[in-house]
Amino acid sequence: MTSDYRAKLYRVVFSLAAIYNVAFGLWACAWPRSFFDAVEIAPPNYPALWSCLGMVVGLYGVLYAYAAYRIDCAAPIISVGLAGKILGPTGWLMVVNSGEWPVRSFTLIVFNDLIWWLPFGLFLLDETRTGGWLRRITPWACAAANALAALVMLFALRGGTEAASSFAERATYIAEHAVLWRTSWAIWMAAAVSLVAFFAWWGAWIRSTRWGIVACVVATLGLACDLLAESLFIGWLPARIETLAPLGSLLTGGAANGLYTIAGVILTLGTPSLRGLAQLGMGHLDERNRVDGLHHDRQRDRHGDFDGGVDVAALPLGCRVRLEITARLSPGSRKLLCV
Repeated sequence: MTSDYRAKLYRVVFSLAAIYNVAFGLWACAWPRSFFDAVEIAPPNYPALWSCLGMVVGLYGVLYAYAAYRIDCAAPIISVGLAGKILGPTGWLMVVNSGEWPVRSFTLIVFNDLIWWLPFGLFLLDETRTGGWLRRITPWACAAANALAALVMLFALRGGTEAASSFAERATYIAEHAVLWRTSWAIWMAAAVSLVAFFAWWGAWIRSTRWGIVACVVATLGLACDLLAESLFIGWLPARIETLAPLGSLLTGGAANGLYTIAGVILTLGTPSLRGLAQLGMGHLDERNRVDGLHHDRQRDRHGDFDGGVDVAALPLGCRVRLEITARLSPGSRKLLCV
């Protein structure tokens, strides 16, 4: 049975999906040429077709709103929605491969489709053994994803970031390593999603369900900033490096990282039994954000999660496990959330 906390979290996710789809539908219907102008591609000969697509997307928003209202009846709606969000990127890859659309249209696919894969998939698996296993490995998966992102930054992305001495040098590196550059930022996007998943996992262990939800919403806003920045890095660089690279750095290093920090503080303050908390350092671009040695006593599984005996941040009594989680920063900076 889905726990009360997770049910509320899914309601928030489906509500956000409803808002996004309705907003996108209204935008596509009212201004059918605006997307094509934004990504600098020729508009369709029949803009009404794009408006019709907007209507379909908007109607999905109504269904997602119903799913949020009746979580017990949501599975068929979310199954169809997830199928559409898998088919969307598939079609996009075909269109890009044919040369009809440029890679810079990637941002559309990120927000229309990719960002919803994990929450929709987890909802459908929630009451299965696979769902339980995924919840148990969440901290480890987050640590692994962010450790990989840190290595990618050091060995694959560094030459195209602020670590290079000039925009020209950065642009040359990106152009010569285009596939590596895009793949590496895709890894960073996955790491960002895993960080929000970790916050959602952590929220099940704090005293107030409401504050756990608030922290997840704040972290999700940070994720939106992060994914926007990284989709710009993938789609628009090196052509617009002088204008979009600084904007992307502000989004991922300033807005996203600040929101992640706020979410982490909310969860830290709400976590029971903070006797093992050694250090919480907060900062901005080049400082470290540490939550060191966090744990609490084992408690009854009042949320129905994690098989009862799991300690927060995977720190069982007598065995201290340190998860170095790389938070989102500007490409030339590092900041660690150590749990």
